[in-house]
Amino acid sequence: MNGEWLAFLQGLLVNPNVAYVLLLLGLWAAAAAWTVPGTGFPEAAAIICLLLAVLGLVRLPVNLIGLALMLVSMGLFVADLKLQSTGLGVGAALGLAVGSLLLFRPGTGVALSPWVIGGVTLATFAFFGFALNAAVRAQRLAVKTDPQTIVGAEGVVTSAIDPVGTVQVRSELWTAVADTPIPVGTPVRVVAVEGVRLRVTPL
Repeated sequence: MNGEWLAFLQGLLVNPNVAYVLLLLGLWAAAAAWTVPGTGFPEAAAIICLLLAVLGLVRLPVNLIGLALMLVSMGLFVADLKLQSTGLGVGAALGLAVGSLLLFRPGTGVALSPWVIGGVTLATFAFFGFALNAAVRAQRLAVKTDPQTIVGAEGVVTSAIDPVGTVQVRSELWTAVADTPIPVGTPVRVVAVEGVRLRVTPL
């Protein structure tokens, strides 16, 4: 029984469409792990999918030019996450489609389904253009609003601190504490973050 399952798995992996999809899924996961690190899931998915893809691709007539073009296109997708250029994303999608068409050497009887290429190309464009892009924006926002990054910033007291009040720092209102009473309107500097409160001193 185990031998039958192994034979079935090997036969599945040498299917060009299956190997191709596994390769793209692995590259998706690798890109996600690089751009939004820390969860561990994308890293594990990238390793598993890429290993399975390699097991199938080594037994298929792979055209290295097509494979290289696909890898370059994925790099362009990743670059587009930082540059936010629609043209770069469209160019990466076109490069991926052409690389997919050239992935297997002509005349060998091995080719990808045009429907699979079209579907995977559109899915990749959507993945980088929407899902991964949204994750990157959320990560940047989290870093930007991390309370620890506010230490050293200046603000103004909006509700007298005696010993607790409120201050406006970077257009946001925070609960603040101080060692001495500080009246409304006094400019202050953030010296520490204590839980959800800021410790401030008057300028």
